[in-house]
Amino acid sequence: MTSALLFAWPLSATSAAYARGGFASENPFAAEHIEALPPEIQHKLSARASACGNRAAAAHYFSVIIGTNGEQFLSLHFEEFSCRVRTTLCKGDFCLHEVYLRSRGRHRLVFSVHARDLRMVEVDGTIGLDVTGGSAHGRYQWSGGRFVRISTRKE
Repeated sequence: MTSALLFAWPLSATSAAYARGGFASENPFAAEHIEALPPEIQHKLSARASACGNRAAAAHYFSVIIGTNGEQFLSLHFEEFSCRVRTTLCKGDFCLHEVYLRSRGRHRLVFSVHARDLRMVEVDGTIGLDVTGGSAHGRYQWSGGRFVRISTRKE
């Protein structure tokens, strides 16, 4: 009896998705992903959206937060930002990525780059960035005041 219920559950979930129009028809960009961000970042994103020619909206992984030793960093990945005028944010395959540090209750920009990808990592209590693509590719480490490149990698 239990195995019959386990097999029936995925079918009912799939059926409900198709009844709503299917998974593929859902808009991956949503304003909620912007509205959950700090007000000062929302304000900057509204200006970017205006340059893009649309309302501010983003996909789920547009922003990522990581923290250690009392410091909190937030990264924005503009390949996940809704933009009609794509050249506003991207240069070919390299899109804008920004990293903000939360300090004294506000967020300040501490790193900005056009890259294929940017991934924040924590290594031995220090925040690092792995940047892929373009002339900025490599590993960066937080020095307490800015990110410093500590190595480059071949792509």
